[in-house]
Amino acid sequence: MSTQRIEEAEIDKAQFVLDAFGGNALAALRSVVADAEHLCSELETASLYLSAGISRGWKPSFLRDE
Repeated sequence: MSTQRIEEAEIDKAQFVLDAFGGNALAALRSVVADAEHLCSELETASLYLSAGISRGWKPSFLRDE
């Protein structure tokens, strides 16, 4: 494992986002939800343009596994 990967693993991403919004949890959550909605939209669009041959049978999942 490279040093860069270890440093990335040590970062608490939730705390990083909260800190970026000055501790305002509601603003941080709204931003994360907006990002998730945007990425789902991008994934949906990409899935319309990808053929099964290009993705070797892979299909995107729009729901996160628990």
